[in-house]
Amino acid sequence: MLRFVFIALWFPLMSHSQKFTSADMQRLRIFSTGRFTNATQAKSGKEIPVAGILLQPIWQKRKDGAWIFVQFRDTSIKYGIWHYYIQDDTTLVLQFFDFKDREKAVQMSKELKSQSALNIYNLITRRGCEVYLKKDKLQYSGNSTGKDCFSENKNIEYYSYKVSVGKSAIDWWEAAYGKEDNQLFATQGGGYHFIKQIKSSK
Repeated sequence: MLRFVFIALWFPLMSHSQKFTSADMQRLRIFSTGRFTNATQAKSGKEIPVAGILLQPIWQKRKDGAWIFVQFRDTSIKYGIWHYYIQDDTTLVLQFFDFKDREKAVQMSKELKSQSALNIYNLITRRGCEVYLKKDKLQYSGNSTGKDCFSENKNIEYYSYKVSVGKSAIDWWEAAYGKEDNQLFATQGGGYHFIKQIKSSK
């Protein structure tokens, strides 16, 4: 009887474990392609600036996940690489990379074909900043964990991130903390809500 109860309790737990496959990678690559803007959010009066991101897949023949070139615009222009990968069949990770040489990023922003001259040694891994994603229907959401997402800025002890990626929108929240875990700054309005721009048929 006890064995039956144990099995009955164990199977529901098993059924709640999410399984990730190559189909999730393909879906995230599609979701993370295009031009996005928070213009609608910025008009809502939440004192949040107009911002945008341009996401373009790169290294599509690689078998270690989905790689995305990122151009982020708000008060300045920032470049980076997002890397989605399956750590194991129940763990989906979004990893961030910075460019060692900004000129390479600028060159790629002008001509994506220059990615052929880019390799992993041109990038800096932002260790400790990984976002662990969970799937809710066709949306992937998660956050970074712990206090190991360090900064080169001496005034910032660590960063924290929350990200949500869906078919037509991406939510992005970033915050920086000091040594006493005091929040130094964070994305205004509770985070950016980026909506994918639909290409005109004209």
